[in-house]
Amino acid sequence: VRNTPISEMAIVGAGIGAAVAGMRPIVEIMYQDFTTLAMEQIVSQAAKHRYMSGGQVTVPLTIRTQGGAGWSPGAQHAQQLEAWFIHVPGLKVVFPSTPVDVRGLLWSSIYDDNPTLFFEHRTLYGIKGEVPDEIEPIELGTARVHREGEDVTVVATGRLVHESIAAAKEAEKEGISVEVLDPRTLLPLDEDGIVASVEKTNRCVVAHEAIVRMGFG
Repeated sequence: VRNTPISEMAIVGAGIGAAVAGMRPIVEIMYQDFTTLAMEQIVSQAAKHRYMSGGQVTVPLTIRTQGGAGWSPGAQHAQQLEAWFIHVPGLKVVFPSTPVDVRGLLWSSIYDDNPTLFFEHRTLYGIKGEVPDEIEPIELGTARVHREGEDVTVVATGRLVHESIAAAKEAEKEGISVEVLDPRTLLPLDEDGIVASVEKTNRCVVAHEAIVRMGFG
């Protein structure tokens, strides 16, 4: 279901209805800023049906949306609002940063029986990478270490994964060994993977694009 002139609330509502009826709909909201128009459907309906039905009703709904700064889109088209949805029980929140992760995590999101918000960063659409011939699902809740290091862990999301990798290469020239870890899914969060990395390096830097106070970081 692609974005159309009808409201995002109606689009998501149709997706919820299709999910409850046994389908696995994928709704596209053009910019994550526009999820504000569908918050009632996402937060108070999609996220609640499975719990309120005692597990008798599932809502396998995937909502794809994109945003992020860095391409001069305007104030209503570039926010990073993933932290809003992490606060909501019943939702899953995914934020991949590479082609192989997008494909594997999108597959897992579609076949998960819970509503999933699938965030994409607009400036990463031009990124290219190798992907296997066969789709390899990636389990939600598993982080990925992009670069091994010993001195400091950088936990980064979205576009800042790639910027962190570039910064790690520069730091290596000065003898600093940086480990770059991408959570990939923010809810569920691979806390064990993050803790294991920080236990190894004893230092942690968080790189995310949203506002500091109450943001994901």
